Amino acid sequence: MIKAIIFDWFGVCTKENWADCLARELKQRLNIDEKIIRSEFKKLIQPFARTKLTPEDFLKTFLNSLDKTKNPDDFYYLFKTIPKINYELLDFILSLKSHYQIYLLSNNFGSIFPNYEKEIDFRKYFDKLFLSHKLKLSKTQNKIWEKVLSKIDFKPTELAFVDNKKKYLEYPKTLGINTILFLNNEQIKDRISLLDKD
Repeated sequence: MIKAIIFDWFGVCTKENWADCLARELKQRLNIDEKIIRSEFKKLIQPFARTKLTPEDFLKTFLNSLDKTKNPDDFYYLFKTIPKINYELLDFILSLKSHYQIYLLSNNFGSIFPNYEKEIDFRKYFDKLFLSHKLKLSKTQNKIWEKVLSKIDFKPTELAFVDNKKKYLEYPKTLGINTILFLNNEQIKDRISLLDKD
């Protein structure tokens, strides 16, 4: 029986990833192909999520890889560029709280997360937050699950984990955690309604 559900943030509780925002913005500002922007961002996302890179180092390295003539100080506004929140899903999550403990597990960034905290009260929706920039681990590292499970009072088989990327579902599945690939709001509502019938 499922007793708790863990949700991802970007691409699940938001309508897009931060990379989408950066690619869109920098394509206009620097006149660079979005594929190049995403490729360079991808090289830095994990160390930035684990706080191995400071916001300053991330921005400098990222921009230098795209256009060495640009001053990184002119691009700090990018940290305030956040994806739109999926309020429909958050409303659904709120309705689940009477039946389940609800957690958030996210590759997130210390310079961006405070901008979300201005928008919503995370404690209203989630009982616990597991954020990469706080844990100093990202979802690419299996060890993050040791930390998460050590702070949850349920067995892995009593948990469901929702993420929009298959690669992040593979390891928790080996632990016995029920995994759900997020496709859209209606699909996840239907899937979760069937959790205890599986």
